[in-house]
Amino acid sequence: MSRADFTFSRLQYESGDWDLVDPRMPSNLLDSLVAYSTIRIDPNEAVVSLASPALFDAVFCYLSGHKLVQFTDRERANFQ
Repeated sequence: MSRADFTFSRLQYESGDWDLVDPRMPSNLLDSLVAYSTIRIDPNEAVVSLASPALFDAVFCYLSGHKLVQFTDRERANFQ
């Protein structure tokens, strides 16, 4: 992890539209954390594949999308 205490991580998955939902939400959350806490915030959003072992290094994960989500076997196992 970077020198930040908090990194916003968006989960990427093979089906659906994980990257097309309300782009303002991450920046609004990060702005609020900067304004109302003393936590060192990474200003850049990380994208983490739900199928990747890197998922388990992420402190905070955001799953978005509004289409039907159908996880692959690896995505499902990691999500569980």
